[in-house]
Amino acid sequence: MPAPSLPKSKSRRVTGRQFALGIFILASAIGLLLFVDRYLTRVTAGRSDDWARVLVEQLSGAYVAALLIPLMVYGTRRLPPFGRGWVLHLPMHFAIALGVGVLHTTLTSLGRILLVELTGLGLGDYDLSANRFLLALPNQLIVYAVVVGITLVVDRYRAARNRELEAAELKSRLTLAQLDALRRQLEPHFLTTTLNTVSELVYTNPKAAEEMIARLTALLRHAFAPDQEHETTLGEELRTLDLYLDMMRLRFAERLFVQIDAPGDLHPLRVPRTLLQPLVENALKCSAEPNLSLVAVRVTVRAEGDDLLIRVRDRGPGCSESSRGMGLRNITARIQTLYGNDYGITLKEADEGGAEVQVRLPRRVREAA
Repeated sequence: MPAPSLPKSKSRRVTGRQFALGIFILASAIGLLLFVDRYLTRVTAGRSDDWARVLVEQLSGAYVAALLIPLMVYGTRRLPPFGRGWVLHLPMHFAIALGVGVLHTTLTSLGRILLVELTGLGLGDYDLSANRFLLALPNQLIVYAVVVGITLVVDRYRAARNRELEAAELKSRLTLAQLDALRRQLEPHFLTTTLNTVSELVYTNPKAAEEMIARLTALLRHAFAPDQEHETTLGEELRTLDLYLDMMRLRFAERLFVQIDAPGDLHPLRVPRTLLQPLVENALKCSAEPNLSLVAVRVTVRAEGDDLLIRVRDRGPGCSESSRGMGLRNITARIQTLYGNDYGITLKEADEGGAEVQVRLPRRVREAA
């Protein structure tokens, strides 16, 4: 499951310029094909000296038909031949097809008179007669039916595509709303635990409390800006963790020992924002009593195939999964919202005592903005 984001491709409509260019290219191609067919027929009959006139005739007919295509498309959309009202719409389409046929024959004949006879390319029989209209009508009805069919297929495909995009956008917005709610839930939790630590230091070590408040401000500015994305790089998360550990060193002093093993080639990989700080916070909370012994936490990051595995291990009596509180539940919910149920957090006892939290994520490089 890819990371949720608003669909990049909105419901796209073809612009008028794109539509006109496409019709012109199509008409040119059809006109040239008709010219080749007509000219080769004349070559076999020994009449190959009037190729320019034949070319003008075929292109003029194709271009006039192209000019009438918007009218046919408009009629198809205004009077759907299927669905409600089809009994009235079908006869009206037949009438429109007849009108378009008459208009095409008339404009084509007038255009050929101007382009062929007046330019000296030769003489042709371009008089408008009932016989000419009748001979051209079958092909014009076929062309009209083809245009109607293509219009219906394109409109149906576009409507289905738009529904898919709207559904994807709605799902993405719901997912982002869920992530925002989880993030807003985490921020006050972090603030509460940190301010409790500050309150402990106010009387015992006022200078350390003052420094912690300053570093807390920097951390909040860095990690909880309102317009942050829901993902960041591992390297960025490690920098955020350093800010948090700077505050914890003021509290634990020499008793705090945190070892971070994260190879540099993994730093560009994508991870959920505000991932490591709650994990380390839980590890510190579940370690040995800070007034009596060393508080040790080890963070290890490794790539395993297509996955990224993060281990946070503490040394101490530990605590139950339920007592680890909202932090782990929040992270699990965010990971599964972002990447699916194949990823998440597992908690187990470490071999040498304490507990180890394992986070499994997809191994993916963050896309450039």
